[in-house]
Amino acid sequence: MTQPFLEIGQISKEFGVFKALEDISFTIDKNEFVCLLGPSGCGKTTLLRIIAGLETPSKGFIRLEGNDLTSLPPSKRDFGIVFQSYALFPNLTAYQNIEYGLKNRNLKKKERQERVYEVLEMVDLSHIQKKYPSQLSGGQQQRVALARAIALSPKFLLLDEPLSALDAKVRDKLRYEIRAIQEKLGIATIMVTHDQEEALTMADKVVVMNNAKIMQIGSPQEIYNQPHHPFVADFIGSINMWKAEKRTAGINKIIGIRPEHVQLSHDEGVKTRLENIEFRGASYRLQLCVEDVSSPLNKQILKVDVSAATIHEYSLRKDGTVSIQFPEPHLLTYEEQVVI
Repeated sequence: MTQPFLEIGQISKEFGVFKALEDISFTIDKNEFVCLLGPSGCGKTTLLRIIAGLETPSKGFIRLEGNDLTSLPPSKRDFGIVFQSYALFPNLTAYQNIEYGLKNRNLKKKERQERVYEVLEMVDLSHIQKKYPSQLSGGQQQRVALARAIALSPKFLLLDEPLSALDAKVRDKLRYEIRAIQEKLGIATIMVTHDQEEALTMADKVVVMNNAKIMQIGSPQEIYNQPHHPFVADFIGSINMWKAEKRTAGINKIIGIRPEHVQLSHDEGVKTRLENIEFRGASYRLQLCVEDVSSPLNKQILKVDVSAATIHEYSLRKDGTVSIQFPEPHLLTYEEQVVI
């Protein structure tokens, strides 16, 4: 059996009576990009700090290539880290910020210079090397912070919500750039985020967390298409949920379906009234109120995503009526007590 590159094993963390993490375990391959995804307060940043050695776990272990890091200080763990706040030295230029860590490695000036120029080119910032952080945009500062982290050629990279302080367009651009650099370097990377879109577009593997626990681990496609819990289904993307009409083996069931999987019908299916149409650029979001007394969904509001062509095909308008169907392959079923 192949030894995992980075192994997080049975990590728990208590602050007094408060449980910040409970029995967290997963592995990371050498070239893998992993996202820790979850709402604020779920424990993901605490976990990142434990991996970095900035916090001590109450129990559990961290291993890198089979070597136990759990009791080692941050300086002995061979990682690079990029913080949400960038944490650049305001009195140093972009070049000097990147060079700072290399100076501590006792490299000769020429070697330092070559490495700084190499990473500046990698993050496309050679033209601003003499500028100070206050003279740079948020996106440029974040790229300097990334360049500083990778300049030391660490074995793995930690990113703590690196894009959350940036505006949407810059975020989209940097998402692509960070992933491209990570793939080029072939460096194992763990990124903390509460942004589902970031996780789905950047990660090879997503670790979904809530209330100090792991809810599900899988590829972005698995997490989105086969969520194991109602929490995962609701947190990642949008979903309609309702109680099943009949109990199974004495257990109440909850049924779910993504808005894009609900199908419109000209005649057959559940009768609904269109309460609202929301334009979303490439698609429309419909808010449909079920008006079918024979259905367990009666009076429930459902979200349905359709194309502009569908709007015209069905002549959809506010307060108009339309029937809907729920294709069996797209229905998700959960036990009611699983709801968090």
